[in-house]
Amino acid sequence: MGPTGSGKTSFVNLLSGSDLRVGSQLESCTNEVQLSRPFVLDGKTISFIDTPGFDDTNLSDTNILNMIAAYLSCSYEHGKSLSGVIYMHRILDNRVGGISTRNFRMFRKLCGEDSLRSVVIATTMWDQAEITVGEDREQELASKDNFFKPALEKGARLARHNNTLESAQAIIRSIIQQSPSSVTLQIQEELGRGLCISETQAGKELGRELNEQMERHREEMRGLIGEIQETTRVRDEESRQELTRERVRMEAVMARLQMDSANIVRGYQDALSLVEERLRRAEAATSKQRQAEGNRAVGGDEHQGQQTHSPAVQATAVTENSNAILEGKLAAAIPVVGFWGKLAVMLAPFSLTWR
Repeated sequence: MGPTGSGKTSFVNLLSGSDLRVGSQLESCTNEVQLSRPFVLDGKTISFIDTPGFDDTNLSDTNILNMIAAYLSCSYEHGKSLSGVIYMHRILDNRVGGISTRNFRMFRKLCGEDSLRSVVIATTMWDQAEITVGEDREQELASKDNFFKPALEKGARLARHNNTLESAQAIIRSIIQQSPSSVTLQIQEELGRGLCISETQAGKELGRELNEQMERHREEMRGLIGEIQETTRVRDEESRQELTRERVRMEAVMARLQMDSANIVRGYQDALSLVEERLRRAEAATSKQRQAEGNRAVGGDEHQGQQTHSPAVQATAVTENSNAILEGKLAAAIPVVGFWGKLAVMLAPFSLTWR
């Protein structure tokens, strides 16, 4: 997890050999929850879940929360837990502004206090920073209460990623060594207890932020209306038209915020339904393929010597033909079985389109 442009997807691709799309520093390319190809490190089979940041250029924070929560809830309900969480932050940023602060605050609400021992805060872009400047920023991040200090005091660890495979592997090894058992995030535990998404700590935080944004925009709108009235009085038509366009833009932003606030619960249910439907389709396709293979085995050896695809790959082809190549690569990378294997095949190209 982490802000847009912090290097999350590049980190995943470097370690796993995946080819997930990477965006620019200003525009997000990760507008979905993505699962990497499984890979092996020190005898452990590892998969990454790559998520959009809460400052995504294409999706609202409500959409992102619903996607992440639906994915985590579905995996938790099927008995699959995480081993650790990595939060990525650009060491190039000379200050932590409102967007970065909001991202990390939402991250804390998703994880909860008890899971911070399984969290690594990885600072990135060290290969592009002057080492002395980077070290000063790292010290500031670790020592100030409004940055990472509270999380570090509760067990989170700070690490550097300098865009090399060695530094990336070191981060993963630290999770494996320090967090041998699985971790349940706060959002998973809350939803597992039957709480509505808006009743979770992350949902409450999002609701609070939306209300604050609405109030700021209302105040700006009141000032804007006063300016429009003044330009009308003095017959400054050019300024009046410019202010009117700004008013229309602001009204659209406020309408979107109101819709986001109203759709938190419904959007989560829609996202969860999509995940569960794809799981059902993958299971049905896998069951059908197994039955077909059983019938061929009973029928004799006429096809002996011919290589057949794994059930996971066949499930991929039935489930989503347009993504068969990508999913087939995922399934063939390392044999996958049970729910997690099906989920890996199902969600690698998983995309929720929000308009």
